Amino acid sequence: MVQRILSADSHVLEPPDLWTTRMQARFRDRAPHLEHEFNGQTGDFLVCDPLRPFNPTSLGCAGIPPEDLEKFSRGGYAVCRPGSWDPVERLKDMDADGLAGEIFYCGFGMSLFSHPDEEFQRDAHRAYNDWAAEYASHAPRRLFPVANISMTDPESDLSELYRVKQLGFRGIFISNDPLPERRYDNPLWDTFWTAVEEYELPVNIHILTRQGGPQVGANQIVDGVVLPVPAFRTIAEMITGGVLDKHPRLKIISVENDIGWMPNYLKRLEWYSYRFGPRFPKLNGKNAADIWRRQVYATFQDDVPGIRCRDLIGVDNLMWGSDYPHFDSTFPKSQEAIARNFEGVPESEQVRILGETMVRVYNLGEVLESAPEASLAAATP
Repeated sequence: MVQRILSADSHVLEPPDLWTTRMQARFRDRAPHLEHEFNGQTGDFLVCDPLRPFNPTSLGCAGIPPEDLEKFSRGGYAVCRPGSWDPVERLKDMDADGLAGEIFYCGFGMSLFSHPDEEFQRDAHRAYNDWAAEYASHAPRRLFPVANISMTDPESDLSELYRVKQLGFRGIFISNDPLPERRYDNPLWDTFWTAVEEYELPVNIHILTRQGGPQVGANQIVDGVVLPVPAFRTIAEMITGGVLDKHPRLKIISVENDIGWMPNYLKRLEWYSYRFGPRFPKLNGKNAADIWRRQVYATFQDDVPGIRCRDLIGVDNLMWGSDYPHFDSTFPKSQEAIARNFEGVPESEQVRILGETMVRVYNLGEVLESAPEASLAAATP
């Protein structure tokens, strides 16, 4: 039995006044703010022009059945999991769900990656980072924050990278689909990647963080299925553009893109790298799929097909996450999801996927070694 379970993909739902109280004064009249009705719709909405209004309940509805979500959506912040923004309540939920620790990311902040005012966007991310550092400080051996980096201006983003490193963040969170003029294999980011590698901060590439606008439109079923595609393209471009081979200690995490599709994509990457590799000198004669397996990791929460094909991806490249407190979350039945996904998987592999790899990737060894015994015991099913 795995004694310590860690989530490599969890979130917060930011308090509604985060940006109106923490952004620079010159931005506060445009900052994301709460409106209790919008265009005749009942509920809470986070509004930040020109982005489309956002109902925050989808980011705080863990455990709510799909058939109840429409009614739930009208309840606003009042019906969301309070642990989404209150660390005291979060630890109670973690204990109830059997989790000893969590990597956590932003909530509504994902939408802000597509805000067209780049200076505004950078300040909104800075404001979130300040709040996230305070949130994590309540339980620094159990809550591990990842900082938002705008990836809109190399010099400004490098300054924020240095700042969040000093604040103790465990990694950085960037857009899964940057604009064409600033793709991550563009040489303008060379100095930035050098610093990220030096600081040993894993780079997290998560669904729903496009710089060009929303990733989900009117057909949520089809759009939801293809959500992993931008992340694959972005990471593969970093490989074929030589970024990962130039920075062999850089660690990239595909977050919440699941893993069942990866064996096929890696096989295709391997074949086309073999076929066209000579045209890509920055690969230095290596196969792109080998570089992926060397430096790219992936999270999932409920992906039986992916686990069955884990050997084709790399067992040591996989990390489980609960996705708390989102609608996709396994909370409050993470133990059931783990049992279902890991049926027949050797315990030694379970230990790695359910925590050991996260400790290694995010350099958490010393932190968790000094964690109180109570917090570890809470994770025992």
